[in-house]
Amino acid sequence: MDRRDFLKLSAGASVMLTAGSSLALLTGCSRNDGPAHGYRHLRSQDVTLLRPLARVLLAPALAAADATADQALLAFDDLLDGGMPGTRGAVFELLDLLQLAPGRWYLTGTWKHFAEQTEEQLSATLDHWSRSESELPRAAFRGLTQPFHMAWYVKPDAARTTGYPGPPNKIIG
Repeated sequence: MDRRDFLKLSAGASVMLTAGSSLALLTGCSRNDGPAHGYRHLRSQDVTLLRPLARVLLAPALAAADATADQALLAFDDLLDGGMPGTRGAVFELLDLLQLAPGRWYLTGTWKHFAEQTEEQLSATLDHWSRSESELPRAAFRGLTQPFHMAWYVKPDAARTTGYPGPPNKIIG
């Protein structure tokens, strides 16, 4: 994701989130309870949204590392902790947008919450989302999945499962 895509994603998500949050405030369904138990940044609604996504996005990697989706979410939370506040804010705007059914439909092509989809349905949703004809949904897909993969593979146990031998040994000449 380049800078222009990130800015488009942020601007589009901000507009949609503003409209959605206004509706949520009017209906009384907006809330921010702070971080979920055991997390520094991810809220309980984020964990509920991302857990099934992690199972599908990282399925082979989780199996190879004998790990769980919750471990991947903790890795993602660690990545958010090290990120810039503006970047972290953009991620949360995207997560908030994915919580809203109209926003989820626009970005992913489905009204169903990720937690309500089977793994096959979620795989199809991710495939459709990644091949969207509109630039904003594709940028949102990359803006969520790339950091998710980075967060997982930066962990030493997970990195070993890639087959990459690691950095070269220092050659003293």
